[in-house]
Amino acid sequence: MEVTKHINLGYDRFKELGLLDDYIYQSLVHMGNASHQLSWGLTVLDHVNIPKEMQKEIQMTVIEVSKSIREMQDKLREHKSSIQK
Repeated sequence: MEVTKHINLGYDRFKELGLLDDYIYQSLVHMGNASHQLSWGLTVLDHVNIPKEMQKEIQMTVIEVSKSIREMQDKLREHKSSIQK
C-alpha cells in the first residue's frame, strides 16, 4: 500500500485569497475537509472484509458526524453574516 503525504496548502491559499485573518472561513474549510476525509474513509473500507454490522455502524456514525458538521457550518455561516452587517 502506497502512503501519500498530506500537504497542508491551507495557509498559502488563505493568504492568496486574503482570508488569512478570517478564522470563520478557515474553520468552515477545515470542517468541510474533515467531512470529506470521513467519506473517503468509508470508501476505503469497501475494499476490506469486515463484519457487515461493523461496516453499518461505521457508516451510520460517519453520516451522523457529517450531518453535525454541516449543521455547525450553517450556524457559523449565519453568525458570520450577522457580524458582517
